[in-house]
Amino acid sequence: MASKRPAPKDLVPKAKHFDEANVARLGLISIQERIPEGYSSWEEEFEFLGKPVKLACYASDKVGGVPHGLDNEVSLALIALYFNAGSPEDGTFTATPYQILKLMGLDTSGYYYQALKESLLRLTTATYVLSEAWRSDGRWQSVTFRYIEKLEYTSSQDGRLDRSSVLRITLAKEIVRSLKQNYVKPIDIEFMASLRRPLSRALYRLLDAQRFSPEHPAPLARFEVNLMEWAAACKIVHKRPDKVRRTLEPAHEELISRRYLQSVEYVGRGQNQTIVYVFGEEAGGVADMEAVDLLMAEGLSFTSAYSLARRYSLARIKDRLELYRSILASGYKPKNRLGFLVDVIRDEEGKYSRALPSPLPKREQAHREEEEARRIEEEAEREWQSMPKEAQVRRAVQVAQLVLRSRISVGELEELTRLLEAGALEPKALVEELKRAASEGRLEEWLQAFREGLEG
Repeated sequence: MASKRPAPKDLVPKAKHFDEANVARLGLISIQERIPEGYSSWEEEFEFLGKPVKLACYASDKVGGVPHGLDNEVSLALIALYFNAGSPEDGTFTATPYQILKLMGLDTSGYYYQALKESLLRLTTATYVLSEAWRSDGRWQSVTFRYIEKLEYTSSQDGRLDRSSVLRITLAKEIVRSLKQNYVKPIDIEFMASLRRPLSRALYRLLDAQRFSPEHPAPLARFEVNLMEWAAACKIVHKRPDKVRRTLEPAHEELISRRYLQSVEYVGRGQNQTIVYVFGEEAGGVADMEAVDLLMAEGLSFTSAYSLARRYSLARIKDRLELYRSILASGYKPKNRLGFLVDVIRDEEGKYSRALPSPLPKREQAHREEEEARRIEEEAEREWQSMPKEAQVRRAVQVAQLVLRSRISVGELEELTRLLEAGALEPKALVEELKRAASEGRLEEWLQAFREGLEG
């Protein structure tokens, strides 16, 4: 059973999440979840921003070889925690293993503490040597560094990280300089954490860094790259074209099913193949959580609200909510209120005015609203059913954090997570309970009942 010791404050960063652009786009951490035993170095050459670059990584097989898999998420979490610590000049900040695992959306009951320690050691011992490949002050530079320059931590008697451990981490000065100079790109860390496969999460990070970067302020609609150059960027171990395609296939399938990618096409043959990525509707900007709050307050599910907030700006959502309320105030009674709300937000044809309902015939408008409502419900159900149990738990905890906000302490949130993981609470049922409580103004009542349950 998990300890009831209060969890650390500031569980996750409150600011928007950013990624350091060089690290993300160069793919310094292999996307592969597993690497061959003894794979402790790589050297790659490929084209980056229109110029050839040379990259190398030298690591130790005693800590699991070159950074890979989970290290992608750990390295990104460290950047978020650095920002949350106020961006210290020397790159040094303190954190707990619990904070890092929570931020990554991973289980905090045991196994991942050791996996996190191994990851931190790889990021501390691996040395990167980049020749004319690091962008800083508008110039190309050659740099040699370790992602974590210095690592200190407290541990149990057997040397393991646990809930009581404290980490003091110093990021590489090259990374700190980039973050200070705002050489960053936004990244949707919540969407990344919701992906099932570590491979999908790593490929998402690398793809999104190509799609949206300091050099490309307007997100790309498509991205084309030579297959072998992409294998080098992904740090895929086996470079045979058919093996590269097989390695990428599971991540492609998940990113397409989640609508981050619309399609993946291979053009040509052998080593001359080109991969053509077309980004999908979920490859929007980073969701503004204020927009999510506003939409959920109107009764939308977290899934639907989050999807709309990624696709549309906060300003547009506020404007369309005002329009929606104005139409309802004029006396219009939609057949399905939530379906009507989503149709107003999505509308690109100017069908609605601020004082009048849709110019569509009532029967046709009612049909549209019912269709939209059914689509929202089916979309949410499909997404929910496709998620493994741990992802459902993460989503339920996200909804609880979003709805209850400061009403619930981090210690109570930890207990809620434990109950979900243990099966004492069912994630979907919890989400529905919280939605009903929020729409009926009973959140305090729900929270009081939850607290009484803990005491009992």
